[in-house]
Amino acid sequence: MTRRIFMSVALGFAVVGAGCESKPAGEGAKDPLQGGGETPVAGTESPAAELGWISDARVAGFETYADDPAVDARLDVLAAAHVSVVVIDSDLSFYMTDAAFEENAVYIDEVAKKCHQRGMKVVAYYPMLEALTEDAPTKQHTMWKDHPDWVQRGIDGNANQFVGGEGRVFWVPAGTESAWLCPTTAYREYFINRVKRLAQTALDGVWGDVPLLSDIVGLWPCTNATCAAKFLADTGLAQPTGVDWDNAVFRRWVAWRHGVIHEFEQAVLAGARTVRPDFQLIIETVTMDYSAGTVQGLDGASRDDGDVLRVWEVDCASDETGMREAPADDWISMAIMMRHGRGCAGKNPSWVISYGKQADDAERVMAIAIAGGVRPYETQIPLLNQTVGDAWRGKIFGWLKDNNDIWAGESANPAAVIFSSVSRDFIDKNAGVGLYTSTNPADELWWATAPSDSATTLPYLAEYRGICKALIHAHAPYDVVTTPHVSAARLAPYPVVVAPRPAALADGEISALKSYVEAGGTLLVTGSTDAGVFDENGALRAQPALLQAFGISAAADWSRTSYGRGAVVLVTEQVGQKYYQATDAAVTTALTELIAVSRRTIVTDAPPAVVIDLRQPTEDRLDVLFANIDGLDTGGFNGQSASFRAAIPCGGKTPGGVTITQPGDSAPVEIPFTHEDGRAVFDVTVGALLLARIAIA
Repeated sequence: MTRRIFMSVALGFAVVGAGCESKPAGEGAKDPLQGGGETPVAGTESPAAELGWISDARVAGFETYADDPAVDARLDVLAAAHVSVVVIDSDLSFYMTDAAFEENAVYIDEVAKKCHQRGMKVVAYYPMLEALTEDAPTKQHTMWKDHPDWVQRGIDGNANQFVGGEGRVFWVPAGTESAWLCPTTAYREYFINRVKRLAQTALDGVWGDVPLLSDIVGLWPCTNATCAAKFLADTGLAQPTGVDWDNAVFRRWVAWRHGVIHEFEQAVLAGARTVRPDFQLIIETVTMDYSAGTVQGLDGASRDDGDVLRVWEVDCASDETGMREAPADDWISMAIMMRHGRGCAGKNPSWVISYGKQADDAERVMAIAIAGGVRPYETQIPLLNQTVGDAWRGKIFGWLKDNNDIWAGESANPAAVIFSSVSRDFIDKNAGVGLYTSTNPADELWWATAPSDSATTLPYLAEYRGICKALIHAHAPYDVVTTPHVSAARLAPYPVVVAPRPAALADGEISALKSYVEAGGTLLVTGSTDAGVFDENGALRAQPALLQAFGISAAADWSRTSYGRGAVVLVTEQVGQKYYQATDAAVTTALTELIAVSRRTIVTDAPPAVVIDLRQPTEDRLDVLFANIDGLDTGGFNGQSASFRAAIPCGGKTPGGVTITQPGDSAPVEIPFTHEDGRAVFDVTVGALLLARIAIA
C-alpha cells in the first residue's frame, strides 16, 4: 500500500475534537444562501455555464477554526494570489455532537460569506467514510464505541478501526481513533443529513474526501451484515468468504464494490440538492488507475459520474521530496495519471491536487496537470493547506486567470486510449500497488519499498500505461475514454482508438467498438488473446468476445483485419508493458504510422518527454499546450528548457498567425511561422509550460 493513500485525512489533526453523539444533525437551523443559477438534479446534463467556476478553478486550501483571528487577512492573501476556489478545512474530520456540528456549520457559513465578498467560491472539506476521535481511550463516546455496526469489516472479519500510536500509519496521532464507515449502513443517512445542513450555508459545495473501503486494518472490506444483504439482493449471490480470483462470485463481488461507492456518492449529491439545486459535490479520488482502485472500491473510471464531480489526488513519489527525486518514468506515470483523470470525468470538468516541494518542481507538476486537462489545487507536499509560495502561486494562477479559455476547447487530439477498470481488476488481481515504477531505499517516505509494487510488473496497468507512454514519446496526443463512456459517438472523432489488454468488456462496449470500426475507425488491440473473455461482472465467456465480434481468431502481430469501412489491428504481445519497461522506437513508429493515415500527426524534433495536448476552443483557433518534463531523473531535480520545432496539423484549414505565452509572461508574443503540408510550423523554447495559439481559417 502506498504511504499516501489516506494522507488527506490528516488535514485537521491539530485541533481538539468535540464530544460525540450518534444522532444526525438537525436540519433547517440556517437559511440557505440565495445565489447562483439553478442546476439540474443529479444525473441530468448541467449547462456549461453552471459549472463555470468549476471549469475555471484555481484552488487552494484554507485551514481555519472558530478562534482564528486572522481569517480576513489570510483570505486577502488567497484573493491576491488569484485563487478562485477556497477549500475550508475545519473540524468536520471529527465525530461530534449535533450541537458541535451546528457550531461548525455556523462558522463555516461565516467564512464562506467572506470568501464570496472577495469573489471566491468556497467548498468545505468533509471526509465521507472516516471519523476521527481524539483521546479515544478515555472518551465515553467514539464512532466505534457508539456504532460498531456502522464500521467496515474486512473479509477476514476485522473491524476497520484503530487508534493511532499502534504503528499502523504515521499520520493518525497517538490516541486518536480512526473509524472507517460502511456506506450500506444507517451511517449513510447520518452523513447525508449533515451534508444537507451544510447545503443550507453559503457554501457552494462540499469536498468529499476519499469515500473508499479502507484496507488499513480489515482485509478486503466490506463484509458486514448490510453489505452481505445488499450483495445478495443485487446479485442473488452469497458474499464470498475469501479471496479467490478463479471464483466467478468473488470477481462479481469485486466489480459490485465499485457500484456500492458510486451509489453512495450519487445519494449524497441527490440529498444535498433537495436543499440547494446548485450545490456541488466534489469527490477527492486518490485511487486513479492503479491497484488501489481494485481493493478499495473507489474508482472514478468504473461508472459514469453524472453530476458528481472529482478532484484527483495524484500522489507524489515521496511525501518528503515530492517529485524532485523521481526518475523519468515516474514523471511520465504522473502525466499519464493526470490525463487519466480528465478521461474518467467524461463531460465534467475536474480538479487535481498539484503537489510541489519547491517552485521549480511544483511548476513541472502543474504543467502536466494543465496539459492533461485537469484544474490545479496548489499545495506543498505533504499537506493540503499549504503553498509552495504566495508569489509563485500568484504567478501561475494569474497566468491561468488570463488564459482561462484554454479549458473551453474541445479536444483535437488524434487518438483515444480505452481504460477498463474491471480488466485491471481481473488481470492484475491486486498483486502490487502500481502507483509508480521506482524504489528509493534512501527515502523513508518513498511511495513503496518493494520492487513487486512497480507498475511495470502488472500486466494490465503496464500495458495501458506503456501505450500511453509510447503515445507521449511519439508526440501523438491522446484522450482517455473509460469504458462507461465508450460509445460509437464518443469515439467517432478519433482516427485511432487503442484498447490495451481489454480482457473484460460489456456487450454494449463491444457493440460500440464494432460500430466505431464499421464507420471507418482504426481499432488497435494490444497485449491480448483474451480480449473480452470476461464480461463487466467477471463472468467467463467461452470465447474472447471482442476478437470474436470481428471474426479474428489468429493473426500476426500488427496485422490489419478490415471490418466495414475501418480496420482492427491486433498485437497479441504485451508491447505496452515492454515499452513501459524499456523504450522501443519500433512501437512509437508503428503508432505514428497508424495516425499518419488521417494526416493528423504532429511532426517535431522535441524531446520525447515533452507532453503535448491539442484543443480547439473556436472554429478559428487551435490551442497547443506543451508541458516539458524532459531531463528529469533520479539524483536531484534538474529541469531544463527544451527548444524545438513543431509542425501542428490544422485540420485542413490555413494558419494565419501563432502567438505564445508562458507563466510569468506579461503578454502573449506573436512568433514567425510557415505553412507546410497542412501544418503550422514554428520554433519554441519551453520552460515548464507553453501555450501556443494558432489562428486558422
